[in-house]
Amino acid sequence: MRVKSYSEAVKLARCAGEDAANRRMRKAGRKAWSEADQAHAVNVTQGILADLGFDIPDWVATAGFPRNEPPEPKATRKSRRRPDQAPVQLSLAFG
Repeated sequence: MRVKSYSEAVKLARCAGEDAANRRMRKAGRKAWSEADQAHAVNVTQGILADLGFDIPDWVATAGFPRNEPPEPKATRKSRRRPDQAPVQLSLAFG
């Protein structure tokens, strides 16, 4: 599988982390995640993202500073012009 974007990598890593935590939970005989299961899911997710080349530990360490991701694209404005044609009036009278 080829990962083309950061958002795709996050989805893949998050699913793997959740699966790992679910296996750990079931192996312990629980029906809900514990705090340790949550921490395990986070560690697996961060590990996979790091293996894919995303420097997550440094991003977390620089939280609050300007992002080191590429800038967001500028939003384009929609035109507010009215259409050239007038609306069509339909007549539904029978008879």
